[in-house]
Amino acid sequence: MAPPAAAGGGGGGGGGGEGQQPRQQQQQNGFGRTITGIIRIAVFWYFASKFFSPKKPTDPSNLISNLFQKGEPLDMWLYISEHEKFNDFGNEASLVWHETNIPYVTWDPESTRTLSLKYYPSQALKNNGSLYAHVFFARSGYPPDPNDPEFQPQATFGRTHSVVAYLPKSRSDKRKSLLGNTKEGEAVESVAMVADDAETDSKDDGPDEWIAYWKPNITINLVEDFTRYGHNAVPPNIAPYLNIEPSTGNYYPTIFFNEFWLLRDKLIAINESVTELPLNLEVGPISMMKWQLFLQIDQSFQIHRSYGSMLEGEADELKIDRSGRIPMLRFRDRDSYASNKTKEYDDIAMKYLSYVLFFLVACFSVYSLMYERHKSWYSWILSSLTSCVYMFGFIMMCPQLFINYKLKSVAHLPWRQMTYKFLNTIIDDLFAFVIKMPTLHRLSVFRDDLIFLIYLYQRWVYPVDKKRINEFGFGGEDEHGQTSAIADQDDKKTN
Repeated sequence: MAPPAAAGGGGGGGGGGEGQQPRQQQQQNGFGRTITGIIRIAVFWYFASKFFSPKKPTDPSNLISNLFQKGEPLDMWLYISEHEKFNDFGNEASLVWHETNIPYVTWDPESTRTLSLKYYPSQALKNNGSLYAHVFFARSGYPPDPNDPEFQPQATFGRTHSVVAYLPKSRSDKRKSLLGNTKEGEAVESVAMVADDAETDSKDDGPDEWIAYWKPNITINLVEDFTRYGHNAVPPNIAPYLNIEPSTGNYYPTIFFNEFWLLRDKLIAINESVTELPLNLEVGPISMMKWQLFLQIDQSFQIHRSYGSMLEGEADELKIDRSGRIPMLRFRDRDSYASNKTKEYDDIAMKYLSYVLFFLVACFSVYSLMYERHKSWYSWILSSLTSCVYMFGFIMMCPQLFINYKLKSVAHLPWRQMTYKFLNTIIDDLFAFVIKMPTLHRLSVFRDDLIFLIYLYQRWVYPVDKKRINEFGFGGEDEHGQTSAIADQDDKKTN
């Protein structure tokens, strides 16, 4: 029989072998976690170095810069030719404008030059021909002609621009007097402006006739750009306009033909009856920011035109009543406003102002029918309804003034709401001067200005009644009560 010590020793040896396996597994697991952690740190460091590490300074030898210095005197030549490629520098008849010693983007009066002249079109131009403006700049004393012995390629730059635009021919005025009171011998006048895309009549047979239109204004801007770009790091919105000099790799000053303010209704149709055309020329500097702004706006317009859509304005949000099976649109007053004395005077004002609305719309419709011309009865009805909408919008603003007059007081209006009303009043006035719109609509944007001025006068004459409920459904006591409640809650939290 084996001694107990030997048995115990054998058992102890077996237990020690089983205990080494977990320790080895723990060591292997710990080594695996260490490798995984190192890999994670390496991957994190790689991406962090790519995105957050400072960029290495670019070698100055790899940068391109403007060939001309700020304030450097320039000479300018403007030729007008029927050929897109121009090299007839000896033709004095093609030279329409020449200026000397123009400071390059110095923003003083000497940097801007203007000239107005008359251009006499040729027979080829009258028959839908082409015409181009070729402008050349050079350092003072250097010629723009490459055949001249003193010509220097790095001292001269230029650009070509079309003076003629091809657009659909304007539609003849098909409006007539619906009452048939047109005088005998009265010629039907045609619309002088360029036909807009929205004016195209789908009922007309045949394709649109495209004719040449004269651009009466040519604005030449030299962009103030002295940025040092990398060879492969020119911004994509600037690269198409950058003119690179091949031998040095630097760029010439950018020439921008500014047509941002050249509206379509200012263009002049070129036909056989035209004997002379006005031409207003201007050369001057333009800042980099303003140039980019014009490009971005023009690009946005092009995108919308390509999609066939119009510029989107602000849309009012309306909430559809879903209590029934079919969603319904319902308008109702606030409970605080419906049970107030103000609501009574509001209804009275709307009652009598509605009579004024119907009377004015009827008078305008009769006047339009008798003295204005329309394409059809449908056109007359539509214009009458449009005037009704404008008048209704004006009348909707008047009850508040009537309420203030009857109560001899004005409702409390917090400064935030007052600021909102002020901004809402003037914002449409600014766009009324810069956006093309019908005359009736242009006049309608000033109706809230008149109401606001009268309100300011009432606010100065009458006292402020904080018990009154304003058009937003709130009163001065409500605002004070909310403030007091918040203050009480804060005191309780502090105690």
